[in-house]
Amino acid sequence: MTASKDTPSPKRRKQSKVSPPPLKESAREAIAHFLDTLDGEPCSELYDMVLQQIEEPLLEAVLDYTQHNQSHASAMLGLNRGTLRKKLRQHGLLNEPEPPKRKRSARTPKTPAKRKR
Repeated sequence: MTASKDTPSPKRRKQSKVSPPPLKESAREAIAHFLDTLDGEPCSELYDMVLQQIEEPLLEAVLDYTQHNQSHASAMLGLNRGTLRKKLRQHGLLNEPEPPKRKRSARTPKTPAKRKR
C-alpha cells in the first residue's frame, strides 16, 4: 500500500500550539473573577495580596528558567541578589542547609581559681 499524497508526512505537520493569553490579560481576568466572588463582601489590602500571590510563581518560574542560578535570576528580575534571597526565604523557596550544630565538649569549663588573701 502507498500513503495518500493528500496527507502530509508526520515530519512536515505543523504542531499548532495555542499560546496562553498575555500576562496582563490573565491577571485582569483572575482579579475580575476574584472580585466577582466577593459578592459584596468587604475586602482590604487587595494590593498586597495580589502582589504576594504573583510574586511566588514568578520567582519559581524564573528560578526554573535559570536552573536555580540565583545570580542569573536576580539579573533577570532586576533585583539585587540579596533581595532575591530574602524574597525566596519569605516564600520558603530557598534551600539552605541547616547550620552545623556546635559540639559540646565532654569537659566542663574550668572556673577561675579564687585567690586567698
